[in-house]
Amino acid sequence: MKSVKQVIVVRKDLRFRKSKIASLAAHAAMQFILDNNESERPDELQVKLSQQEVHWLNGSFIKDVVGVESHDALSDMILKAELNGINVYSIFDKSKKPDEGPQLVCAAFGPDEEDQIAQIVGNLKSI
Repeated sequence: MKSVKQVIVVRKDLRFRKSKIASLAAHAAMQFILDNNESERPDELQVKLSQQEVHWLNGSFIKDVVGVESHDALSDMILKAELNGINVYSIFDKSKKPDEGPQLVCAAFGPDEEDQIAQIVGNLKSI
């Protein structure tokens, strides 16, 4: 099987502390399980996984955390990934300003084949 990974893209323009970035990345890394839960019971998870996701969870668990410069750049990447059939799990955070709603702060791309994800986020640098 080809190499499988997940890439978490965090907005750098929000200037999060490293501890906040770690928290957001952890949330994004596992969001695909929650979003794919098919159980109707609140105390149970029932998730159908692709072959790539099973491979990722059973050993490789490779993740990269990279940065992007703006909301618009992240939104564009999300759209491009969705158009290319890559699952994306967006994470929203409450704004510190009371008059603003939740804002897009990061997104997890995959897990999926590394070369597929690289087409979307391959030019970004680790943070």
